[in-house]
Amino acid sequence: MLKKICMVLMLVLLLAVTGCEPTEKLTGKTGEVKDVTGQNNPVATELKDPNPLTREFVVYRIQKNGEEILIPEKVRYAAGNKKAEEAAVEALVNTDPVSKQLTNLFPAGTQVLGVKVDGDTATVNFNQNFASRGQGSFNERMMINAVVCTLTEFPAIKKVKFLVEGKEIDTISGHMDLLDPLTRNPDVLKKPDKKNK
Repeated sequence: MLKKICMVLMLVLLLAVTGCEPTEKLTGKTGEVKDVTGQNNPVATELKDPNPLTREFVVYRIQKNGEEILIPEKVRYAAGNKKAEEAAVEALVNTDPVSKQLTNLFPAGTQVLGVKVDGDTATVNFNQNFASRGQGSFNERMMINAVVCTLTEFPAIKKVKFLVEGKEIDTISGHMDLLDPLTRNPDVLKKPDKKNK
């Protein structure tokens, strides 16, 4: 009886050791998964990223040197299933500039609560952090213009309206009137180099 138990234990041990060999040694392939369900549908071999859609957007950045000119920069952003307009503003707010000459002036904790497009006007809804007071005239003007320029990269959008927590605001720090929708301001865009003309 003791011999039989020893034989069974050795057989189990042998099977366990053989089962631990890497898949590629046993099958000649890396990561092969067999369908043991009895159906013809293949078994998934990897987990899907819940937010797989990464898109490229042109966003407008502020220069560190204080010059009142915005610089366009291409960024890749994991937008998921969000509308392109909302994802573009999120990319502007949430990503760091690629160039070390540029900076992100959005106050810490700024969130995009939504972007709604009606005709040629996009309405952007930010949380309260966006409208924190005491930002100064440069920060306010450049931040607002960066949002407007980023959204007007979409051909259908000509004007941008600003909301905070779903409510209209007249200004952030008193330097820009935000009650009416704003259009792209060519004065804050980088001028073409005269040598290239």
